[in-house]
Amino acid sequence: MAGATAFTVAPSNSSLELPQAAAVVTVGTRDDAGSASRSLARVAVTPAVVAPTGAAPAAPNPVGVSGVKAIPKPKPKPKPDPVNTAPSGQSTASSSRASSGSGGVSAKCGGLGVRSNAARLCTAVQQRFGLGSIGGFRAGAGEHGTGQALDLMISSRSQGDAVAAFVQANIGTYDVKYLIWRQRYWAPGRSWRMMEDRGSPTQNHMDHVHVTVN
Repeated sequence: MAGATAFTVAPSNSSLELPQAAAVVTVGTRDDAGSASRSLARVAVTPAVVAPTGAAPAAPNPVGVSGVKAIPKPKPKPKPDPVNTAPSGQSTASSSRASSGSGGVSAKCGGLGVRSNAARLCTAVQQRFGLGSIGGFRAGAGEHGTGQALDLMISSRSQGDAVAAFVQANIGTYDVKYLIWRQRYWAPGRSWRMMEDRGSPTQNHMDHVHVTVN
């Protein structure tokens, strides 16, 4: 076929057109004898690229709550300190009674230099009967010298009888060994028995109840 013929090849249209390699078209000539010419010209054709509709990235929706103001959490109110509503003069006595009931020892009885059982018995008698004078440790005076003995000074015979009866009723609590009251001697499991006259009301235990503990 005489003359030169040029061809252009373009990629077909589609919904999503992607870049493709350039098409190559060969342009050549034929001589009268029908033989192809060795002289060739190459023309590069680049296809057009069209972005598909809706391919652009969408903006994200806003996140969060607008128009709401943060309110700080209120601080807890401080708790009021406990108030002692006990009438004047009663709080100390109540505390002393509670301390005594749980095995506590009053300051007075704790300062007598006696053993634990004697100090606890002293506290119980002091608080129950309101005794103002109680004797304890005396150096070199027998069981007073070892801290085992108490002299519970009383104001009347009836008070002395009540103190002696209280001690007898609580021999196990304070591990009582014996007691002396009004020139009489008593020990657990025994009856009262008279003692010799020692010459004075105090030595004959007329003005106090003597108690010795183990």
